[in-house]
Amino acid sequence: MEVTTRHFRQSSARACRDVNLRAVLDHTTRYFQSKRQASLETFEGRDAHFARARAARLNALSRLPELLEQLEANAIAAGTIVHWAADAAEARAIIVGIAKAASARVIVKGKSMVTEEVALNPALEETGAEVWETDLGEFIVQLAGEPPSHIIAPAVHKSRQDVVELFAEKLNLHGESIPELTLLARRALREKFLSADMGVTGANMAVAETGSVILVENEGNIRMSTTCPRVHVALMSLEKVVATMEDAADLLRVLPRSATGQRMSSYVSVLTGPRGEGETDGAREMHLVILDNGRSEVLADPVLREALACFRCGACLNVCPVYQTIGGHAYGWIYSGPIGTLLSSLLLPRSETRDLPFGCTLCGACKRTCPLSIDHPKLMLALRERTAGGGGNPIGAAHALLARHPLAYRMAVGAARAVDPRLDLLARLPGLPGLSRFVDSRRPPELKTPFTARRRKKTQKERS
Repeated sequence: MEVTTRHFRQSSARACRDVNLRAVLDHTTRYFQSKRQASLETFEGRDAHFARARAARLNALSRLPELLEQLEANAIAAGTIVHWAADAAEARAIIVGIAKAASARVIVKGKSMVTEEVALNPALEETGAEVWETDLGEFIVQLAGEPPSHIIAPAVHKSRQDVVELFAEKLNLHGESIPELTLLARRALREKFLSADMGVTGANMAVAETGSVILVENEGNIRMSTTCPRVHVALMSLEKVVATMEDAADLLRVLPRSATGQRMSSYVSVLTGPRGEGETDGAREMHLVILDNGRSEVLADPVLREALACFRCGACLNVCPVYQTIGGHAYGWIYSGPIGTLLSSLLLPRSETRDLPFGCTLCGACKRTCPLSIDHPKLMLALRERTAGGGGNPIGAAHALLARHPLAYRMAVGAARAVDPRLDLLARLPGLPGLSRFVDSRRPPELKTPFTARRRKKTQKERS
């Protein structure tokens, strides 16, 4: 069965039965949580920094059209060629056109969820070019023919032994320890960097006041992808813009701590235009592709626009009991976990994602963990209401009505207890398909004798 968001129920049920997957996810998400917690415990003025980061994101969203125009003007002034893509197809066409104009035969890519969103790799490969993911996790899932399963750790679902076997099968390279495997990947990719004609990256953020693109990483592969090839293309979803360098600094103080538990990522690249006169490195030609792909509609939604504030730290995935159980692939698209559920539901047709918001326990761990205080549960409930057409579940509505009238409730439950105490007949009642669907998706409890009745009977027996 093809895994898509339409198959979320089946895919998540199947993932729940994968014992090995759950063991790997338990280990890795606990590791991320412990690193993050240790980092935040030593983060002086943490709450104030979180508030500043949230303010920077909300300010950018409130001024988004203005900031995007400012970004375009300043990027062009710095020598960057700016493109606008209304949807995934247009983004692919733009980047494929750049690759053809550059006669790119070898293309190296930095880790980027938005390039996954627009399915860029197959489009570039159709031109006859070699396309290489250079982030270690992305390299692993590319070899495996899989999409990433985590926002910041694409291969989080794979064990060390999985990677050992994958490298042996796909590359005929043999190693056992993690340092050995990392060295093998580095050697395989180094020649690709040196021979690449074009580099493609995403953008952690872009700064309107300077026209700069900021990229955050730990492996150095993004820096290689943006400086070795003669052409660099950055694909950015439009909500990633920030107003000033000061706002960018506020975000950079929080992002690595929340994502990987670091005070600062190993590499932070601020790219303002292509290689300048007298400079010795950097791409000779830089392109910035600004992607909408449904985000303008989300921005116009006063309830759900908050989801666009996310800067993709991935912390909500690591604490989500659903993600910890089923992993990323069961969600059926590029984005997974709490924020992935929101993004998929907002960016894909509602008919394809109707089950996603219901695959949430509403435990609130995501909201408590989010450094930007995004209220994921509130947004999930809003999506559920819209999926139900605004009217809610008729069976739930009937139950709520009875619950507001205690006497009617007791009479209805008493009648059900007398006729069908185990609720076995509910699904077979004629003319009530909604009730049948309600029961099929739940395990109704047995209607036991009320406590008050049992207590009264016990008291009478003791007295007699």
